[in-house]
Amino acid sequence: MAIKFLQTNLNHCVRAQDLLFQSMAQWSINIAVVAEPYSVSAQAGWVGDLDKTVALVSRGTAGSPPFQGVIKGHGFVAATCGNIAVVGVYFSPNDSLADFEQFLVTVGAIVRQLHPTPVLVAGDFNAKSRAWGRPATNPKGATLEEWAVATGLVVINRGSENTCVRQQGGSIVDITFSSASLARRIQGWEVMVGVETLSDHRYIRFDIDPLISNNARLNGPVRTGPRWAFTKLDRELLKEAAIVETWLPVPDEAVVVESEAS
Repeated sequence: MAIKFLQTNLNHCVRAQDLLFQSMAQWSINIAVVAEPYSVSAQAGWVGDLDKTVALVSRGTAGSPPFQGVIKGHGFVAATCGNIAVVGVYFSPNDSLADFEQFLVTVGAIVRQLHPTPVLVAGDFNAKSRAWGRPATNPKGATLEEWAVATGLVVINRGSENTCVRQQGGSIVDITFSSASLARRIQGWEVMVGVETLSDHRYIRFDIDPLISNNARLNGPVRTGPRWAFTKLDRELLKEAAIVETWLPVPDEAVVVESEAS
């Protein structure tokens, strides 16, 4: 059975948090990644970061794996859930680019620490890039692009629907990344347009298939390919490749490596 995920930012609103619980029950969501919750409950099924700006929430029902090996920091919280690891993230738009770079260094170290477990990194990064649907890339977006490549993460966002909608305009700041070994197991990633959240952020829904691409169950560590040589990174080529990738549909079935390369 697939693990059902919900990702959003509640903007510290108590009514939005109440509605989140209702939505999780309605859609049988197993795990939610919640930026800026109204509060982080002390009850089982909740784990939050040191600043209480992001939390992972499990409904504790069948199919909702418990959180284990919790790691907390400033603006991030990580936990292992079954055979994957989830890192929830929130970075304030008021903090500087230098702060953002240091923040990513810390989160990247956590991702590497969790290796070889497949990792999902999701949250509100407050960074904009064409790689995840924005018409232009800002300095934080460029930094985040480079960090994702260096950390071995893939952008899961598809399309150009705004994840945050305000009177002064919309933006795409809620981003989902995963390790390459996990990306093919993520299905149905979607920004839920037209669904009430009582927040200025929309819900993002997706499922993670418990089966690997050859339909065998994942029983051990995931084998990974070569690591990237970050010093040889061609930034312009990276941006072009990321844009092209957003145009391509994600195949639902296993593919032939040679065809993918072509």
